[in-house]
Amino acid sequence: MVPTPDKEYISKLRSAGFFTKGVVYILVGVLTFMAAFGLGGDVTSTGGVVSFLLDLPLGKLLVALVALGLFAYTLWRLVQVWLRPKKNGGRKPNNWKGVLKRMRYFYSAVFYAVIAYSFAEPLLDLLAGNSTPENPGEGSEQEKAALGELLSQDYGTALIWILAIIVAAQAIMQFRLAYSAKFMKKIDKYPDLRHEYEFIRKSGRFGYIARGVVFGIISFFLIKVILLHNAEVYKGTEGALQYLLSFSYGSLLLGATATGLIGYGIFNMMVARHAQLTTLQ
Repeated sequence: MVPTPDKEYISKLRSAGFFTKGVVYILVGVLTFMAAFGLGGDVTSTGGVVSFLLDLPLGKLLVALVALGLFAYTLWRLVQVWLRPKKNGGRKPNNWKGVLKRMRYFYSAVFYAVIAYSFAEPLLDLLAGNSTPENPGEGSEQEKAALGELLSQDYGTALIWILAIIVAAQAIMQFRLAYSAKFMKKIDKYPDLRHEYEFIRKSGRFGYIARGVVFGIISFFLIKVILLHNAEVYKGTEGALQYLLSFSYGSLLLGATATGLIGYGIFNMMVARHAQLTTLQ
C-alpha cells in the first residue's frame, strides 16, 4: 500500500530542511576532501562552513538562508514529535517503540536547532552592532568549557557517560541503517522512482557509514574526557575528522569519510526532491 503523502505545509518544511541539510553536508565534505589531499579547503565542521559562506559574495544572505532552512528542518522534527504518531484519526499506543521514536525526533530537533543557531549567531551579532562577531569556529571551545564545568560537578561524570553512550548509540544506528538500507523503505513503495533507486541507496549508505565513523570518534573523545578527567581532550566534529589523519593512510581514510559526507548530502537533497511524495524519516 502506498503511504499517504504529507500535508503541503509539512512537505514544504521537509523539503526546505532536507535540502539545506544536504547543502551543509556537501560543503563540509568538499572542504574536508580538498584538505585531505592538499587541494586547499580545510578539515572543518559547520563552523567552517559558516566562515566559508561569509567570505563569499552575498555571504550574509547565504548564511541566513541556511539558518532558515535548518530551522525548517528543526520544525519538521518537532512536527514529527507531536503529529507523526497519529494514525487513522487516532493515536498509536504509547508503546516503547513509539516513545523511542519521539525521543529520536526530539533529539534530532535539538541537534539541528543548535546547528541552525550557529549559522544565525554571527548575523545576530552584526545586527546587535558588534562589528567583530563571534568566530563561528569556536563551537568546540564552548563544548570543552561545558564539559569542564560538568567535570567540576559531583554528577557531571555520570552525565558525560550518558552523553557518550547516546552518541555511541547514534554511531551504531548509522551503521545499522547503512547495512539494512531501511532509509529506502518508503521509496520502495513508489515504482516511478526506481530509476533513481540505486543512486539514492548508494549515496545514503555511504553517507550513513561516514556519519557512524564521526559519531563513533566523538563518543571516544567523550570517554577520554571522563577517564582522563580533562575536557581539553575533546575535539568535536572537526577534531573527529582530523583524528583520522593520525592513522596509516590517514589521508585516504579522511578522503573516504569526506566523500561519504558528500554522499549523505546528496541523499538529503534527493529526499528533498521527493518530499511531496514520500514520508521518508
